[in-house]
Amino acid sequence: MATTLPTRRPLPANVEVRPATLDEMPEFARVAGRELGATAEEVAPLDPRSTLCAFEDGRLVTTYGWWPLLMRFNGPAIAVPGITFVSTHPAARMKGYLRAVAERHFDRLHESGEASMTLLHPAWAAIYERYGYAVVTDRTSYRFEPRDVAFLRPVPTSGRVREIDIAEEFGLLVEVYRRYRDDRTGLIHRGRAMWDAGELRIPPGQWQVILAYEEAGEPLGYVVYVHAPTTESHVLRIMDFVALTPAAHQALWRVIGGYANVDHVEWGNAPPDDPLPLMLVEPRRLNLSRRDGIMARLVTVADALPLRPYAEAAGLRFALVDPVCPWNEGRWLLETSPEGARVTSAEGASPDITLTVDTLARLAFGYTSASVAAQAGLLDVHDASALPKWDAALRTKHPPHEQEHTW
Repeated sequence: MATTLPTRRPLPANVEVRPATLDEMPEFARVAGRELGATAEEVAPLDPRSTLCAFEDGRLVTTYGWWPLLMRFNGPAIAVPGITFVSTHPAARMKGYLRAVAERHFDRLHESGEASMTLLHPAWAAIYERYGYAVVTDRTSYRFEPRDVAFLRPVPTSGRVREIDIAEEFGLLVEVYRRYRDDRTGLIHRGRAMWDAGELRIPPGQWQVILAYEEAGEPLGYVVYVHAPTTESHVLRIMDFVALTPAAHQALWRVIGGYANVDHVEWGNAPPDDPLPLMLVEPRRLNLSRRDGIMARLVTVADALPLRPYAEAAGLRFALVDPVCPWNEGRWLLETSPEGARVTSAEGASPDITLTVDTLARLAFGYTSASVAAQAGLLDVHDASALPKWDAALRTKHPPHEQEHTW
């Protein structure tokens, strides 16, 4: 695409937006850590070149960084910056500095072609909706008593559950997770540092247990959990759970259900298509709750949409509104297929729908359908007969899900 940079509101002469230097990273950590509760150790691995900051009179006042991630997008892996450590000094808030930094990052990504979208974990969704971000995953939580693990249709389990020695068998977890991850949307490729800071992290005073389910030596699932048996209220927390077959699901949950000395089991981020509610005699006992997960921003729409395969071949015409990244604005034709897609200009053609860039992100991730978005007033329909075509083409193999909270 030809590069078209928008006109930005000029910053005051005493304000500069640029990456932090290596020498400025301790101050970056201090400002971000105080506002976000981050430690210097958590900030330390961040490359200064993966930052953009606002400096007022030479003083760092807004922090913004990103981790280079690989995310599955309805199967294929795509490069995406995971935005992190976003904060502004209390004395510099409400001056538009974060907007200036975010816009500068979008400009850079669009010009360079490094990535066509960004992700982040929001403190509050409303902060980032103004920049064109949209919630694209949910976090599903369970809290139940072990005795409530009673299966409606028990399945045969011919394999065995055994404890994993993480020092020797870390690769087993990686391989099962890879098999689970590969045709999904939103799941991140985990490096060892991400595992250690997330799923394998042991909270102070807790014991960790890692179990795998195998059949004929083939690992088909695992569970990582922590608990502190000596506490007054004994809670077992699931840190990670991946199962590839019904037998693996039931064998691992049966172990969890066998903890007679546990008051409650908690899992804070089950997949939206997790089969456990369908497996149980009394699914309401899970006390299931749901909240928003990650947000995504389509920075360069014409580059982002072709990165995923589509369920059906279709020609989808849309008019897009995006005042933050005006190069996305206009009328477009999205031609989809199971092999991929292409986006071309459709100026002069009648669109099926008109929508904003945040709604388009929800559709692209399979978070909602065009028909439901229309019912919610999130898009304008010009040709109602085209909505089923949009729904069928943009459907993902699985609902989007993101399991990490380490970036």
